Amino acid sequence: MKIVIFGLTNGYRQDGGHSMRWRALIHGLAIRGHRVVAIERAGPGPVTPWTIPGGDVLSYGAWDDVAVEAAAQADDAGVALVVAQGPDARPAADLVRQSRTPRRVLYDPEAAVSLTALEAGEAVDHLPADGLAGFDMVLASCGGPALDRYRAKAGAESVAPLYPWIVPEIDKPGDFKREYLGDLCCIVGGPDGIREGLDRFFIDPAQRLTRRRFVLVGAGLPDGVPRASNILTFPDLDPAHRPDVLASASLALTLARDDERRIGWCPSDRLFLAAACGSAIVADQWEGLDSFFEPGREILVAAQTDDVTTAMMLPRNHLTDLGRRARKRVLAEHSAERRVQELRSLLDLKGGGDD
Repeated sequence: MKIVIFGLTNGYRQDGGHSMRWRALIHGLAIRGHRVVAIERAGPGPVTPWTIPGGDVLSYGAWDDVAVEAAAQADDAGVALVVAQGPDARPAADLVRQSRTPRRVLYDPEAAVSLTALEAGEAVDHLPADGLAGFDMVLASCGGPALDRYRAKAGAESVAPLYPWIVPEIDKPGDFKREYLGDLCCIVGGPDGIREGLDRFFIDPAQRLTRRRFVLVGAGLPDGVPRASNILTFPDLDPAHRPDVLASASLALTLARDDERRIGWCPSDRLFLAAACGSAIVADQWEGLDSFFEPGREILVAAQTDDVTTAMMLPRNHLTDLGRRARKRVLAEHSAERRVQELRSLLDLKGGGDD
């Protein structure tokens, strides 16, 4: 079966994770015999060329340059899937809905952002303005009770979860580096929606435990991070070095954004990355977390500052065991290979090798 995927898999995000995850999923589909055509907008920086076994990559600079060919590709496909992300999300979604393909699919990787805006009566820039009617299937990065709310607010007929995923060949334990040595590290995805969690679970513990070393990584760190001798910040660190940061810390703090915590059932790629790297994780509490990792055995959960400081006092061998179990779980349930299997099942894709 021919599958056309519209998505910014090439240079859209500086961290490269978006590109790597989609390429791994596309490769998994291709090796099962599906002919995959990836239609992607080229990023502003240098791009690493890639190919799809038995498929094609159509890279473009402006939507108008590719719209006609993209429409022909979608009409000829058994499935047309649009990733609702980036500046071309709306025109690509409209093209897919108007195509002659028998399966029109939209994937919303920012379901928490979408649902928060929709429930506030606000427009969502990356979704069609008239809602999601007309798609045969909508895949969302959230699950649980949030799916029913998403379906109702977005006007979707059929909704299923497709959570973030890791790429085991890339998302794996890094190397210890003395410059990243820390008792607690935290990798953030940006300044928005993490201020409260950062204060409670990172800055407050750092101010209490002044002899412990705290490492904060991420582009666009929020304002107000105190200058302290025991807090190291790396706002411009190459994302490729994040596994090394995780390998150099005794414990990794993962924070949900405010919208993810309010909605629940929205695991972040940073949570899965920490688990894939074998880190001992302490995560802030949100509904549905225990469906992804078992608290106390695979992960630690913090509801207040004391939970973090207590976790930092645990024996090293206990933390090592937590990290080992979390890695085993994420490899089994949240890899690109697992998402390929789920996607084929959801879309009832036939042809190619067996799973």
